[in-house]
Amino acid sequence: MRDLQAGDVLRGRYEIQRLLSPARDKRVYLAHDRTFDRLVAVDVFSNNDPIVPGGLTVSAWEARVLGQLDDHQNIATVLDHWEDSDSAVMVSRYLSRGSLRDVILDSHAAGHEIPTERILEIALQIARGLEHIHSRGILYRDLQPRNVLFDEWENVHLVDFDTAVPLDEPEMSDLSGRLIIEYMAPELTRGENADERADLYSLGATIYEMCTGNPPYGGIREEILAPRSSGHLEDIARTDIPPALAGLVSSMLASAREHRPTSASEVVERLEVLRSARADIERLLSGDETATLEFKSSLRTPVGAPLQGDRRPPGEISKALELEVLKTLAAFLNTDGGTLIIGVTDSRKSTENGERTVIGIEVDYPRTKGSSDGWCLTFDDLVSKQLGAEVMNYVDLGLETLRGRTVAIVQCRPCDEPVWIDDELFVRRTASTEKLTTRHALAWCRRRWGSVGALASTLTDSAEAIM
Repeated sequence: MRDLQAGDVLRGRYEIQRLLSPARDKRVYLAHDRTFDRLVAVDVFSNNDPIVPGGLTVSAWEARVLGQLDDHQNIATVLDHWEDSDSAVMVSRYLSRGSLRDVILDSHAAGHEIPTERILEIALQIARGLEHIHSRGILYRDLQPRNVLFDEWENVHLVDFDTAVPLDEPEMSDLSGRLIIEYMAPELTRGENADERADLYSLGATIYEMCTGNPPYGGIREEILAPRSSGHLEDIARTDIPPALAGLVSSMLASAREHRPTSASEVVERLEVLRSARADIERLLSGDETATLEFKSSLRTPVGAPLQGDRRPPGEISKALELEVLKTLAAFLNTDGGTLIIGVTDSRKSTENGERTVIGIEVDYPRTKGSSDGWCLTFDDLVSKQLGAEVMNYVDLGLETLRGRTVAIVQCRPCDEPVWIDDELFVRRTASTEKLTTRHALAWCRRRWGSVGALASTLTDSAEAIM
């Protein structure tokens, strides 16, 4: 492989500007394409020995693979390729925003963490790229942060396909002798045949590094094999990473491939659900309370100035807070449904971006068995006992991590029958919960459920109790 200098011109068209990457097996240069007046990346290969299938050289094989894949937005685009007596060259689109490896290193150096939303977006684009690669019958085998590049719009492009193989010929080249195996699936390090799940392992390792700043198992080959074979994996310690994402990453890093997701399509679907949920929550937090949206700071613990001077005993305050939550849920159930978010203040902070204060349900943990599981059990028990067990069929509870805190998202669907709290009927009007008088409750039941039987029965029971 010859070294190129600034000003060298290849094929009378590609003018070398500077060296981008002095890799072991090839050098990558930035060049100007005089024909189309654009910047391109020029790969000059050092190891261009023939490989199967068909005796193709390394560069010719990579160009062929990219030629099969370049109709996808998350795959690098090959523009030109040639071989002569002393070199092999591949020209591709220049991706100006660097690699994911650069992003991770820069974030670590600055003492910052890559935001969860950005992690989800990058992971989703990589997974879509893998989905496309596998649909074309190809196994990538070299997914890692340095092979994830960004264009000027911060879109992901996967590069370096010289070790890719056909899925029906996974034994075409053996990678088991590689010294650096931080992102390589265990079956590849053992020289075994692999399938799509080997690339999913590499995706899991890449997401893990985005979350933590380090690969799941670091170091050279010998330093990786022992802890990986034991199944010991350090948890992702960030509190803002959704548990569902951490669980997905853990499953992709399973040593046994049968324990990993079955396909890139499955990973894409799960990541899309996660990203959509985050976007929906952020959208809700940026809005004002409405007929179908309300915020509560806490389920059981007084939060903020209004209750600081309250002299009632803690148990009485807890019951008052619980009752406010129950009234809101009953009102949603009796009207058109709605979303109650617990762990977020009901007024926006007076800040430049107007964000609401996320307190988190952690404030309730001392009184709910000290964990999110205990909080959920407390919530379910409260609702089923006070509003009726059948109401649980219309209420969905989910937990999400936002800004380092756990937030409860309670989705309510309209109930088929009236929901009462101590013989009182609550409904939702505009951005408030309203208790109806007996006369108005009677009219509401007639309009909402087409009968007054449920109300009449309640009034009869109350009269008998008095007599």
